[in-house]
Amino acid sequence: MTTALQALDALTAGIAAARVLELDVDRAEAIRAEAAERLGIAPDAYVLALVGGTGVGKSSIVNALAGETVTPAGVRRPTTARAIAWIPGGGAGRQDAAREGAGRDGAGEAAVAERALLRRLDAEVVRTGSADGLGNVIVLDLPDIDSLEPGNRAAVEAVLPKVDVVAWVTDPEKYADAVFHDTFLRDWLPRLDRQIVLLNKTDRLSPEAARSIAADLAAVLRRELPGLGARTPEVLATRAVEGEDGVAELRRWLGEAVDAKAIVAGRLVASAAAALADLAGRAGVAAAAAPALIPEAERERVVDLPGVERQAVAATRARARRRGTGPIGLITSGIYRATGRMRASADPRGYLAAWRARGGLSRAGEVVRGSINAVIPSVAPQLRASYAAAARAGDLEQRIGTSVDRVIAAQPPFEPPTSNLWPLLGLLQTANTVLLAFAAAWTVIWIIARPEVASYDLPVLGPMPAPLVLLAIGVIAGYVLARLLSLHAGWLGRRWARRVSRAITSAVRETVAADAFAAIARIEEARAALAAAWRSVAEGP
Repeated sequence: MTTALQALDALTAGIAAARVLELDVDRAEAIRAEAAERLGIAPDAYVLALVGGTGVGKSSIVNALAGETVTPAGVRRPTTARAIAWIPGGGAGRQDAAREGAGRDGAGEAAVAERALLRRLDAEVVRTGSADGLGNVIVLDLPDIDSLEPGNRAAVEAVLPKVDVVAWVTDPEKYADAVFHDTFLRDWLPRLDRQIVLLNKTDRLSPEAARSIAADLAAVLRRELPGLGARTPEVLATRAVEGEDGVAELRRWLGEAVDAKAIVAGRLVASAAAALADLAGRAGVAAAAAPALIPEAERERVVDLPGVERQAVAATRARARRRGTGPIGLITSGIYRATGRMRASADPRGYLAAWRARGGLSRAGEVVRGSINAVIPSVAPQLRASYAAAARAGDLEQRIGTSVDRVIAAQPPFEPPTSNLWPLLGLLQTANTVLLAFAAAWTVIWIIARPEVASYDLPVLGPMPAPLVLLAIGVIAGYVLARLLSLHAGWLGRRWARRVSRAITSAVRETVAADAFAAIARIEEARAALAAAWRSVAEGP
């Protein structure tokens, strides 16, 4: 069972979340302030309010409960728009004790607390007395809800959030009244905990007719407010003109729960639950759960950085050429750097730094906007403006761009891997270059001077002179050494490239997704917090 303090804490948390969502929280704030104040005033007494239209017999019911005339009864209320209070249960004794020395004993403290509570209710005390079996109750006779005097109705609506128990009073003529049902019952029944509906003046009906009208009224309540379920108030028939016998069922109902603290707590919990249900409904989270409206998979698609691995592999091969090639390879590497081709295709950091030029920013913005716009139709109407604002192009792309730049600037220097095998391959490449030079020169001399040289019988080709055979061996050896260097450098480069790509892409996605969806994250965190606060009161701990 949720306690009043737990409900108050949940309501406070729900209001804070609703403020983030820019929902109107004035009504919830008023309920929270009233609950906090009520917890500190007279927790050992509860307030019963009689609410009804003109002439339904509210004053007669008070008189019948008291067993004497407490307030005059009549067709027209002879008082102002203030509530009239009757304090039974030894109230007079407590008041005497309060006059003799408030706070010196329990009775004095109770009387002072009750007076403070009545000032808070703006109630006029017309009588105190005693009544067995009612417990620490304060009975309020509220102004007529259908009065032509506008102040009367306003006074009722101002007092209702502050009372702990409500007895809705009607009669056989007014039980289907639109003001009674549409303006008060539909609005207030879900917000109150302990309440009863009294069908008064049944002395004018036969027993069968009284039971029929009471059953019809109960069916109307169940039909109009199906969400109340077991909390749908009971309908009791009363005959206040017959005195105490005519309200015996009401006295029994009041006597079933004389624990004032439990009644007060129940009312505060019900009020908090109703306020949270209203906020949760407007936020679109009045369900079993409040899932994030933007899936994580969509957030991870915000930024894609293709080509990082290609650049890293190319950078590794460029380093391998510098360390593992012969003289010809050094010359080609120098040309590669001098012409700028290396910066264009083998510079991971430069590639990342130029990410804006490749359209990454507009793509990221489109992914975010598409993700947000796709869910706006399913968002509660009150939140659509906030979601749409989060997808606004200028602010969004600025956040994304700043995030990517920050991640790239934080990356350590990209140092391609190296291998002790490469210098050995470089020595072999150098030796092979010398061999190629010698074979080329010998071949030229052989072509020009035709000296006597050995021949070798080769399959398919037949006899081949030694200079050509040596030249072919040098070319083949150079190709094999170059391929070994490229394959080994590519293997090392791909391993390093995958690590670099994963680290950068992960950092960019996490940071950009967080920044790009920062506004959405705040909204969805607030939705989740509001849903949790509502469920904690609706379902209990």
